[in-house]
Amino acid sequence: MADGLVQRHPDLARAGGRLSDDPDDGPRREPTWRRSLPHQADVRRRLVHDGPVRRAAADSTISGMRVGTDAVHPQHAVTLPSHHALRSPWGACTVPHKPVVLSYGDGMRVAAVVAVIGVHASGIGVMRYGRLDPLHWWSVNAVDSLCRWAVPIFIMLSGALLLDPARDEPAPTFYRKRMARVGIPLLVWAWFYFFWTWAFYGEPVDRTFVIRALLDGLTYNHLYFLFLILGLYAVAPLLRMYVRRVRRPQQWAVAALVLALVSFGILQNAIPMNALTRFVPFIGYFLVGILLRDVPATTPLRAAALVAFLAATAFIAIGTGQRFASWGPDDWRSLALYDTLGAPVVIQSIAMFILLRSFFAARAGTHPRESRLIRLLAPLVFGIYLVHRAVHDLLAGLIDPLLPAAALPTIVLQIASTFVVPATVVALLRRVPYLRHIVG
Repeated sequence: MADGLVQRHPDLARAGGRLSDDPDDGPRREPTWRRSLPHQADVRRRLVHDGPVRRAAADSTISGMRVGTDAVHPQHAVTLPSHHALRSPWGACTVPHKPVVLSYGDGMRVAAVVAVIGVHASGIGVMRYGRLDPLHWWSVNAVDSLCRWAVPIFIMLSGALLLDPARDEPAPTFYRKRMARVGIPLLVWAWFYFFWTWAFYGEPVDRTFVIRALLDGLTYNHLYFLFLILGLYAVAPLLRMYVRRVRRPQQWAVAALVLALVSFGILQNAIPMNALTRFVPFIGYFLVGILLRDVPATTPLRAAALVAFLAATAFIAIGTGQRFASWGPDDWRSLALYDTLGAPVVIQSIAMFILLRSFFAARAGTHPRESRLIRLLAPLVFGIYLVHRAVHDLLAGLIDPLLPAAALPTIVLQIASTFVVPATVVALLRRVPYLRHIVG
């Protein structure tokens, strides 16, 4: 998540008509790679499958042909001479040869952090099963079920950026930048929430509690994400080499296998979960991010994604209702379908990634006010994630008495408040020279 706050804009290679810049090469001739290029309109139709970053300004010219700067599917790529391009597992050199910019990335991050807040806000009402009117309980259960894709979207988006085969950042530089970007906030906010647990909830926080929480990677409800993202950062250079060298069908097979293993709990049961291993079950999401990035967002794919999202969400909501009716709110089995690694949430998350990618890519550059708002909020997302639990805890006491009368409006109000207040706090902290580092 923190990684997506700083993106590199790619410069597409400009290839001239000569095969070299030496004036003694002889008369100007058209190279074979250029003679094989498809018609300009056909290239634009096939390559710009997600919409340009800014349709008017972000296109680049390659030998007189304008090509969008979004991700290019290998089978539709334009080939360039090898000195311009990245070696590809498909045996061709593909454009772009530098890391791509995701025109939809910022919008997806903002949507995902709102969904995270939605999960925590609706969770208050879900756990009031039996004390709320059935209609009110089902409404908050629906909100919770609709938002379960939040954390997987962050992980897939990180995979789409960090596993780009075109990245040639040295491993020491990669680790230094990202460990500092996440490690410093983790240390600061872990201790803040230790204090919060003691001061707000009155629970004892002694040395044993602190050591156990740090070793388990569970310092507070939501901070597990920082441990798992650090683990994914640790293996990202190795996974990038894997993505660069292995063909896509095999990558899809491995990602599907990992997600299947975690969906059935096999991987989690085989590996003790602690601060160092908490990332392992999420490698499947990480790999799927780079795979989905390059899949053309066709109309049939978007339609299938919408159907899959609605079906998975309905399955989660209805199944959770039935489980609560059978086992009540105190049995962990009642919450099993909310599991981020469960098959319904995996399907929901992949479908939502496709839908959000298409939605925000299509609107990039065509809705200036919306784009300005997203650019304003996107740098705050990591900090909002860190701060929002404290704000949520403060508001929960005020919200709880209102739930029986109007559960859904109350939850919507809490989501809005728990977004606006942390966003304001983070925006202020980012203006202070040293404090800005604790919110990413």
